[in-house]
Amino acid sequence: MYKNKIFTEAQHGLRKGKCIETAVQSFIEMIQEALDKRFYTFGIFIDLTKAYDILNHKLCLEKLFCYGVRGSTNSWFRSYLTNGSQLLRLTKVTLAVLW
Repeated sequence: MYKNKIFTEAQHGLRKGKCIETAVQSFIEMIQEALDKRFYTFGIFIDLTKAYDILNHKLCLEKLFCYGVRGSTNSWFRSYLTNGSQLLRLTKVTLAVLW
C-alpha cells in the first residue's frame, strides 16, 4: 500500500509514524486555521464501528424504503452497509473525514 501511494497525507491509521494522536493534532490544527480565517467551523462525529454487523442489511434497506428513505439517501445507506464507506460532497465547504 505504501509503494502504490494509496494513502493520502490525511490518512493516519495504518501508517508508519502516524497514530490517533497525530490525527487529533492535525484535526485541531485544521480547526484553528479555519477559525483564524473566520470560516464557519463544525464537526460531526459518528462511531459506527461494528454497529451494523449483526443487522440483516437487506431487511434494513427494505424497511428504510418502506419508511420513505429512497433515492440517493437509500443509496448512501446501501453503500455503507455493503462497502463500509461513504463520500459526502458539500458545495463551498471543505470536509475532512478522519477514521
